[in-house]
Formats: sequence, C-alpha cells, structure tokens
Amino acid sequence: MIRPGDHPSAAWAGLAPGTVLNAVLETFDPPALPRRDLPRVAAAYQRQGSHLDAMQARIIAELASRAEPPGGAATPVTIAEALHLDLDTATELVTLAVDLVTGLPATLAALDDGRITLAKARVIARRTRRLGPATRVAVEAVALARAPELTEPQLRRWLDDAMTPPENGENGEARASS
Repeated sequence: MIRPGDHPSAAWAGLAPGTVLNAVLETFDPPALPRRDLPRVAAAYQRQGSHLDAMQARIIAELASRAEPPGGAATPVTIAEALHLDLDTATELVTLAVDLVTGLPATLAALDDGRITLAKARVIARRTRRLGPATRVAVEAVALARAPELTEPQLRRWLDDAMTPPENGENGEARASS
C-alpha cells in the first residue's frame, strides 16, 4: 500500500476510477510529492471526479424517472434544495443527467471511465440535442474519439464545425466522420 510521502508508481496512475483509485489518492501527501508527480495526481483526481459525476447523473436521472409527474418540476426543485443550487442550475443538471442516461450512454460511459469531464459531456449533450437518434449516436462516437485530447472550447468548435451543413460545392457526406 502506498503511504503518505511514498513515490507514486506507474501502477497507481493506470487505475480506473473507483474505490481503489480513491483509496490510493487519499494516501498522498501533496507537499511530500515530487513536483513532476503532481500533474499525474491532479489528472487522477480529475478522472475520479468525472466518475463521481457519472454516478451522480445516474442518481439524478433515476430521481427524474420517479418524479410526479415524471421529469416534472419536482425534480429540479428537489435537486436545487438538496445540492443548494439555484433552480436554473438544478434544471440544467437534471436535463443533462436524463440526457446522458437515456440518450448518450457512450458519453456517460466515457465520463464514468474518467476519459472526459462533465464539462465535455455537457458540450456533447448540448451540441447534439437537436439531432435525430441515429445521427446523434454517430456524432457522439466521433466526438468521444476526439474529446479526451481536446479542450472544452476546442470540442465545442469541432462539434459546431462537424454539424454545419455543407456549403455549395461540397459533397453531402456527414462532416462528423472526418
């Protein structure tokens, strides 16, 4: 087991988000870590946070499925009260959670695995919301292949460009496949 102040090995850095990674992260004493290891530890915390965001999305979506009426105003109000959020923020969180669980399962899985952040999941959800189901799944797949290496603004621009209708003279193939 890694003790506070121990040098992080490559083994812990490859751990999937979850209970074991969390236990390892809890053992680190940041002032005792060499500077070169701090970015890897920060990235591990980000992966773990994304995993927790995915778990929270599943819980919120489950709550929304049980609300009276289903997905109605009771859910955002309940979430706003429980998380001490304003109603607009809670409504957006509920909408995103339901969208990830019901319409973007691959995005939810990437969030759960720590491959993307909640902010990137939000960009994918917002930018693909108006698409039909088959097109949305296709765009989601390509976006997820690129998202881990892109910043949030780069992902937003890429999705906007990918979904812009072709101009005169361009062929009609989907830009998302490029």
